[in-house]
Amino acid sequence: MQLMICRTMSLLATLGFASLAMAAGEMPFHVTTLDGTEVTGELAAWNARELTLLAEGKPIEIAAEQLLAVRQQQPSPGGSSETVTARLELVDGTILPLTSIVVAAHQATATTPLADGPLTIATDKIRLLQFAPFEERVAQLWSELAEKQLGGDVLIVHKKKRTTLDYLTGLLGDVSSEQVAFRFEGEAIPVKRSKVAAMAYFHARHPQHPVAVCWLKTHGGAQLPLASFSLERETIILSTIGGLKLRLPLASLREADYSLGKITYLSDLQPVRQQWTPRIEFPKSAKLIGKYGTPRRDQSFSGSTLTLRWPGPENTVQMYRKGLALRSRTVMEYRLPPQMQRFVAIAGIDPATADQGNIHLKFSSGDQILWQGEIEGTAPPVEIEFELNGTRQLRLLIDYGSNLDFGDRLHLVEARVTK
Repeated sequence: MQLMICRTMSLLATLGFASLAMAAGEMPFHVTTLDGTEVTGELAAWNARELTLLAEGKPIEIAAEQLLAVRQQQPSPGGSSETVTARLELVDGTILPLTSIVVAAHQATATTPLADGPLTIATDKIRLLQFAPFEERVAQLWSELAEKQLGGDVLIVHKKKRTTLDYLTGLLGDVSSEQVAFRFEGEAIPVKRSKVAAMAYFHARHPQHPVAVCWLKTHGGAQLPLASFSLERETIILSTIGGLKLRLPLASLREADYSLGKITYLSDLQPVRQQWTPRIEFPKSAKLIGKYGTPRRDQSFSGSTLTLRWPGPENTVQMYRKGLALRSRTVMEYRLPPQMQRFVAIAGIDPATADQGNIHLKFSSGDQILWQGEIEGTAPPVEIEFELNGTRQLRLLIDYGSNLDFGDRLHLVEARVTK
């Protein structure tokens, strides 16, 4: 990607970037682009098409299709001091923290710290309503229920002095501050709202929405798939892909995530083939031992965070959130998402075994070798990048190096395919 950097102060003055940055509160933002470039500066201009960042007094313009993430460098709590009592999820993926909500005649009236006044939302746009900011056990139960493809609205209720949850399927009616109207097997059942943990609306058809430009996440827990937006001084004026319109203070922004459809980590993909062959064959009855060398996702073989050691004066060990831990004599095969053009990763030996580890790593597709090389534990980690050349199939072979299988634990971190 080419960052269009304007170097003249006259252009800076003409476009008024300096005054815009001051209007945005001079909050530092950290921007990551698709090719891995990272820039920190002040937001001068921002909309659905591009972003302009002031870095060291110079404007840098970045097209939206090249952006990966925009984050506040020094997070601010932002938002309202109102007490959040509920959480609303819409069918387009929007999540709103709520301070109150009632439903009458298939219309929900909701108040949220994100809006100056009440919002009116039709129930055919609502997926799930939790009567708490977030309850992990409710989310887990709802995830299980979603897989069952239930044919009606769902009411999730507290039981046994709020120690357990149960659910009913039927038809949701009006919701007041005191009760929820619910029809179960043809019988009207008013349920005390204090007993309701969550409620979900059944949708026979899932509406089609345009692809979001980015997903905006706030410090208050909101998640907003944006169709369009613009920055005016310290306010983000936005429309979601479901048609919701809001004005948010810039200080409430935690992150704008542009990665959907642009980047996929190997550790998030299910391999179509995965095989580890130990140097000495284990008995078939030794099932636990047989799993000793199977690949690990987003963790090391010891269960800890993935790390790599970068040789230098301080012999720095760096941690990585995403990646694979692999042993020699492992084959991994993936079917890649469409339109991905490039593979990027960093390969190194687990610092715990780096003094011995040495492996041969090869990436291929069919008969075509895309990249291969030696990964040596006593050498710096290797940065890998290659073009996919239109392939949808990717095969990884981790084989013995010069030291057979001694210390052969490979950490393949930040392994991803991008557009």
